[in-house]
Amino acid sequence: MRSGWNKRIIPFAIGNRRGFTMIEILVVVVIAALVAGIALPGFVRSMRGAQLRTASRMVLMSHKYARSTAVLRQVPMAILIDKEAGELEIIEMKSPPGASERDKFLDARQDRDVDAALGTKAPADEEAQPAITTEILRKLGREVKIESFQSERGGQEHRGVFWILYHPNGMSDGFDLELSDGSNRRATITSDAISGKVEAKFSDF
Repeated sequence: MRSGWNKRIIPFAIGNRRGFTMIEILVVVVIAALVAGIALPGFVRSMRGAQLRTASRMVLMSHKYARSTAVLRQVPMAILIDKEAGELEIIEMKSPPGASERDKFLDARQDRDVDAALGTKAPADEEAQPAITTEILRKLGREVKIESFQSERGGQEHRGVFWILYHPNGMSDGFDLELSDGSNRRATITSDAISGKVEAKFSDF
């Protein structure tokens, strides 16, 4: 009895099943295209803004890392900001153990004059020169540009490279760094030399 009941019900269910019509599919496609056209420009702007925020966060974290590392290791640290390459680099400076590490660093960084950039003069004895080690090297972002840099000490720029020094006693160079992106959004990063406090302010977001 049950078998016969199933035979009567199944054809009825199959006969009432139907798919989407061509008009319904076209309506869905048109709506999806309209939504994408409206959302895409905002998404692109948001992505550009994200690059500036990411670059600013990178500077903030690099500042905190360089300052704390200088204290913990009791060695001078520095942040180099390359305006043309759009790069941020954290380096450690140790003395002595010789010129070989310094030469490798200069070769890797396109023959940059590190002594001038760090405000130090190369001693007559090559063996007494500081060893410079790259800790972190990062790109700020394709859309991110360095608009200006000012240090409390002044004159901390050489061949388009700005630098910030961090000392083992916890002191560091106070600075103001302004970044921008392709949509003219701007971020100003400010650091206090004594307290080490650093903050970022954004405009046109």
